Amino acid sequence: MRKLFPQDRYGAISANGSSRQQLPQFRAPLHPDGGIHHLRLVQMQQQQQAHRQQQLEQYQRALKNGTVNNQYRLDMDYMKQRMARRVERLQKKCTEYRLNEPKHTYKPKAWEYLIQHEYHLVWCNVFKAASTSWMYNFNLMAGYSPQFLRKTKDVPLQLARQKYPRPSVEKLKEAINESISFIIVRHPFERLVSAYKDKIQYALPNSHHHKLGNRIIQKYRKTVNGKPTSLLKHPTFSEFVNYLLDEIKHPHFEIDMHWVPVTHFCTPCFFHYDVIAKFETLEEDQNYLIAIGRLDSVIKPQWKNAGKGAHTNDVLVKLFAELDGAQIRGLYDYYRFDFELFGYSAKEYFKD
Repeated sequence: MRKLFPQDRYGAISANGSSRQQLPQFRAPLHPDGGIHHLRLVQMQQQQQAHRQQQLEQYQRALKNGTVNNQYRLDMDYMKQRMARRVERLQKKCTEYRLNEPKHTYKPKAWEYLIQHEYHLVWCNVFKAASTSWMYNFNLMAGYSPQFLRKTKDVPLQLARQKYPRPSVEKLKEAINESISFIIVRHPFERLVSAYKDKIQYALPNSHHHKLGNRIIQKYRKTVNGKPTSLLKHPTFSEFVNYLLDEIKHPHFEIDMHWVPVTHFCTPCFFHYDVIAKFETLEEDQNYLIAIGRLDSVIKPQWKNAGKGAHTNDVLVKLFAELDGAQIRGLYDYYRFDFELFGYSAKEYFKD
């Protein structure tokens, strides 16, 4: 299968690293050149989403009916250019910070990728970035029926791994050469809040994350005159952030996969992507992916996990208001490569 966007590929070595990998230290600019300001991006989405979504739906119908015209091709050209810009930025930043050079503490990691040979797709499953929806799609493509997936109590990832074994670096590189490879990313702070809500605030009783929450409360909840500063039964966001920042300081611990940086989890500088989808433009981006992969007869764009409680964007400002400048700076330093590689900004989160 011919690659859609041929690009220079970075070399990789045969090694599976853990999610606790160390990256080179650098002081990234707070507002990276060319970075997309998160709030401005949301405004742009609201203005443009309806128009381009309508065009993409028309394109999909025309593609299916064999009546594609120049108007729809222009829209697909726009999406192709968007993906080319994102891939170009990723490669530029990887080279700039030498993240495409294997090191003792930072090596290519193929462990989290899924290879769909029949439909020629390769995906790195970034948790809290439409992972539930696309895990469902990959399970459909693996042959599980929608009825089975609705009724089963099995964990979707475990079902998927029965069909998609974890690949070696060599096998992954081979698959990428003949597939459409993609990743879905999200603003790092928004992804962190989503993980906090799902895994800490609304943790299932007696689950691993529920027990973790209890340990966080025991260690980080402050008292005044012998009384706790919060009566919440789950950790506050500030308590959770203090826990995370302490964990980061101890390299022998493995950071939870739901909030580990994408740069650690997928090692994106070692592998080529044809599509870099963003959670903020997901509807457009996944429609484009479905169109170029001719997957419309197999899967449909749908939202499989709306999460619990208020929408993440609705609580984002409130939760970050709990943090002081040192906490926000610590989080930015930890996720700085995710900000840099994928063109996000943290400007709005820093207090004057």
